[in-house]
Amino acid sequence: MKPLVALASGCLVLTSSAIATEPASLDEINVTATRTARTVDETLAPVEVITRSTIERSQAKSLPQLIAGLAGIDITHQGGYGQVSSLFLRGTSSNQTLVLIDGIRIGSASLGSTSLQTLPLNQIERIEIVRGPRSSLYGADAVGGVIHVFTRQGESGLKLSGSAAYGSHNTRDLSANLAGGSKATRFNLNLAQFNTDGIDALKNNNPDKDGHTNNSLSASVSHQLEGDNKLSLQILRSQGNTEYDNPFDATGDYDEDFLQQAISAKLTFTPMQSWDTSLLLGENRDESAQHTNDRETSDFNTRRRQALWQNDISLGDDHLLTAGLELLHEEVDGSTDYAEDSRDNKALFLQYLGDLNAISLAAGLRRDDNEAFGSHNTGNITLGYDFTPALRAIASYATAFRAPTFNDLYYQSPWGSNGNPDLAPEKSRNKELGLLGRQSWGNWELRAFQNDIDELIQWVEVAPFEWQPQNVAEARIRGLETKLDTHIAGWDLSGSLTLLDPKDKQTDLILLRRSQRTLRLDIDRRFGATELGLSLILQGRRYNDAANTQKLAGYGLTNLRANHRLDSSWLISGQINNLFDKKYETAKDYNTLGREFFISIAYAPKS
Repeated sequence: MKPLVALASGCLVLTSSAIATEPASLDEINVTATRTARTVDETLAPVEVITRSTIERSQAKSLPQLIAGLAGIDITHQGGYGQVSSLFLRGTSSNQTLVLIDGIRIGSASLGSTSLQTLPLNQIERIEIVRGPRSSLYGADAVGGVIHVFTRQGESGLKLSGSAAYGSHNTRDLSANLAGGSKATRFNLNLAQFNTDGIDALKNNNPDKDGHTNNSLSASVSHQLEGDNKLSLQILRSQGNTEYDNPFDATGDYDEDFLQQAISAKLTFTPMQSWDTSLLLGENRDESAQHTNDRETSDFNTRRRQALWQNDISLGDDHLLTAGLELLHEEVDGSTDYAEDSRDNKALFLQYLGDLNAISLAAGLRRDDNEAFGSHNTGNITLGYDFTPALRAIASYATAFRAPTFNDLYYQSPWGSNGNPDLAPEKSRNKELGLLGRQSWGNWELRAFQNDIDELIQWVEVAPFEWQPQNVAEARIRGLETKLDTHIAGWDLSGSLTLLDPKDKQTDLILLRRSQRTLRLDIDRRFGATELGLSLILQGRRYNDAANTQKLAGYGLTNLRANHRLDSSWLISGQINNLFDKKYETAKDYNTLGREFFISIAYAPKS
């Protein structure tokens, strides 16, 4: 992988004489890293903000496709669109990353992970990705980080927009959006449908195409009350069907109905000048039903209800104290028997953010009390020091944990394998050092981290043909991330390189399906009414098994995109994904998408 290192090094040593003087913006607001509105420049945590304009420019057809290869992010696919996509954020597993929609925790409480492939991009206003532990603010599962999805919001006036795309595998992507309102009240309504005939998901299996359908809607309304007080309501609903292959049966036809829904209501108000407070109420439903030859064989349903009371108290111009109380109720039901089918979690958290001349400090503590596995404390401390206005060093230490799932704790199999109610949470300790540069020609960052995870839960054979989960494994994940955003001779350039060493501490072997080298480079330029772009994603080898005997080769993908504004309202776009039709696997024996062509037309009046 020497070319990867050479290319990244070349990016980082670009001289200002070759680069235009237009600075890259660091004033993008994010709220996920600290639960308060801060600019990327003010945030000490590693944050990626993806706006609606970036989503549209990318022409991505799925959330995994959009974020693949970004700093610290590795995605594996078990087939085409709608098939299982696993996220490894900084080398942690999919169930060690917390996913939120408008502040509400989502995903399956039985599996412990979120089906990112079912979250429709047409309904998303922005995405904030925070790399590194955040349990001190969000509690369980934020070991690798947090992915926070925000639904689309209203705007003044009245605006109708829509798009239609068609491409390979008979893929159709349709959406219509209505946004409007006054200065005080705003609303947004979006309807979308995604259909594809798909590709054959699994090699040497039922040789059919495994299609995917996703019908989705999102709606929001907000009202500005007296002063700075505000009330808002949001909903995102995604529902559809995915056909898939069963590796243990090559003759049957398998499919799954799915539903992902998040509803939330938020009230923010200011009791006094130095005190802002907010109340958030919400519910998430994650439901699936599996069918074999058109007959339902199983179903799994999760319902989460969440309440959050947060208080932000200003202690001066450069000091902020945040305190909150969070309540979470989880329920599971379906065709699988559980010894317990619900649990409650109560949490208190406290955070301090302060600046003193060249020094910035963020420190937080949280205590979770869960009726299933008891109390757990987490914390973090991050220190930033500005050597100059253009150079900052960062050091941090954080602890995190992953809660055992309902499957881990309460699953009851008729054949003898059962959950283990005595399981302890998985525990994480993360150390990190960073160096960030903010120049007139752009911005760069270099971060090194080590995450030690203990009490990892694995299903162990406790008797012949009987399995039970136990806290038996340990992992150590070391990594190096570099990023560069700049503007060169009219071209926008964004690049990131992730070097990862994810090891099982007991065997010293690489954790399964993690790539150790990932490089992503995005280049875009506008020529009048036309914009051209290229994305290059290079990934190193990975192993499909814990014994490291099944090696999956590295690969490179080249994606091209273009759009042309016909007039002030109409935009035509096209893209070619996997330009060189690279054949590769991220999960053994599962097909991935080859070369694809898409064209779309959008009605999008300029504001």
